[in-house]
Amino acid sequence: MYSCRIATLFSTLCVVFVVGCGEMKVAPVSGVVTLDGQPLNRASVMFEPEAGGRPSFGVTDENGKYRLGYSMNEEGAEVGSCRVKISTSLEQGDYGSKRAKELIPARYAKEPIVVEVESKSNTINIELTSMP
Repeated sequence: MYSCRIATLFSTLCVVFVVGCGEMKVAPVSGVVTLDGQPLNRASVMFEPEAGGRPSFGVTDENGKYRLGYSMNEEGAEVGSCRVKISTSLEQGDYGSKRAKELIPARYAKEPIVVEVESKSNTINIELTSMP
């Protein structure tokens, strides 16, 4: 009787472990960032998990395209709701040079955009506007 209970408990734990391991913690994320319909070049993009966790970063190219990096070896962002923070005030040129002008309206810093990262490959386009 006792060994039957242990076998049942062990089987249940194995099923929970296997099912839990099947979920993606990090999923690929890419997209395009625009301001008033125009692509943003050299904008930093950060996805910060609302539940806490490691943020993901990317930088847009001349077409506004970005791809997030989670770590040195992994691309993407944590699955779940993420606050998006975007800035165009990256340093330009060598160390110590002036920062570029911030083009992102201040309201986006006060009220960040929230997106849902799903456990699949995600294309998340971010369309910002100058006017509220």
